[in-house]
Amino acid sequence: MRDEDVLNVLRAKEKLLTPVELAELLGGLLEGGISHSAIVSYFKRAFPSIPLRVLLESGLWWRVGEGKLSDQGFNEHLSPWVGRGAADGNGGHLV
Repeated sequence: MRDEDVLNVLRAKEKLLTPVELAELLGGLLEGGISHSAIVSYFKRAFPSIPLRVLLESGLWWRVGEGKLSDQGFNEHLSPWVGRGAADGNGGHLV
């Protein structure tokens, strides 16, 4: 799949999926699967509002690195910018 196609799929699902689900989707679209470098590269291009620092810190997610960031922590870390609930006006946190 071409990069632009991957980015379009991510953008189309941005408000429907959690950050974890978006990362899993990304992994399924790429031959090499999910990795921290893929998250940084594709999420930054698909969702430019996410600060680079936040994407770099996402490498603490247990699925892509040696860190202790849980799935819930990954969702909370990225939810102010992307994923289901990000545009709810509460910084990504539902009230």
